[in-house]
Amino acid sequence: MKTDEIKQRLSQVIDPSTSKSLGETNSIKHVGIDDDNNAVILIIEVGDKSNEVTKTIQRDIAKIIKLDLGFSGVKIEFIKHLGKNQNAKTLLIASGKGGVGKSTVTANLAYALMRMGKKVAIIDADIYGANMPKILGGVGHQLMADKDNKVFPFEKDGIQMVSTEYLVEKNRALMLRGPMLGKILKIFFEDTLWSDDIEYFLVDLPPGTGDVMMDIKNFSDDAKMLLVTTPQASAAHIAIKAGFAAKDLSQDLIGVVENMSYYEVNGEDHYIFGKDGGQHVADELLVELIEKLPIVPTENPIYKESDVAGMIYLNLARKVIKRLE
Repeated sequence: MKTDEIKQRLSQVIDPSTSKSLGETNSIKHVGIDDDNNAVILIIEVGDKSNEVTKTIQRDIAKIIKLDLGFSGVKIEFIKHLGKNQNAKTLLIASGKGGVGKSTVTANLAYALMRMGKKVAIIDADIYGANMPKILGGVGHQLMADKDNKVFPFEKDGIQMVSTEYLVEKNRALMLRGPMLGKILKIFFEDTLWSDDIEYFLVDLPPGTGDVMMDIKNFSDDAKMLLVTTPQASAAHIAIKAGFAAKDLSQDLIGVVENMSYYEVNGEDHYIFGKDGGQHVADELLVELIEKLPIVPTENPIYKESDVAGMIYLNLARKVIKRLE
């Protein structure tokens, strides 16, 4: 039994607080299977978390999970629909493989949007390789929470950010199996106290096509995706696979960015990692190559607005805004 089959069977369950099915309101935020205990793990969004509502939904779900599907048990975490940031746009930044500069692209795109007067937040969803605190200068930050255990995001230069690095001890890795990843995404999307005026959420995805890419749609069903690659043939090859995986998941791929495209010396471009890999990816996926980003040696990963790279990122930001409209 696959998780998407379970989700489909549960989609007709009615939430009494909205009088709509869980499928209609996209309220099934995570489906996991605990093989050791033959149980299903769910995160369900509801209009009202009163006992009357949650008990009714839990009873109806348990009938399907236990009687119809044959599982021994079900564990459900109910979250309340917050209705915040409903007008915000969400852009997923993805890559086929690591090392292509996806996180740096995410951070510099956030700064470019901020310089254009936009209110931006970054969700560092690269669960096992979180790097955004290092890029933004937020290493060592301690997340604070309110009385309802909702966390306040880190903020730098007006850009808000939350990362898995803040959920573990310093220099320790986050070691989680698939069913737990939905809870991490729940913290980022549902239990973080983002400002009400956020206009753009940039989500730094893990490389590849794992659980996070598959689960993200449960939290942001209207998100669009930008795919990052380098010109290198091996990176482009894997990026194409990631792009097709995104399409299989019905993600709206708005285009490709080729990072580390060239290194300029005295007005001449040197193609250190090869040439036209990004265009090949775009052609295979039938989307546009939106921008080529140069190699710029620097100790600071965030380019200044006056830098050549900074101006290129401003141009990228304009294109992204247009495609997210």
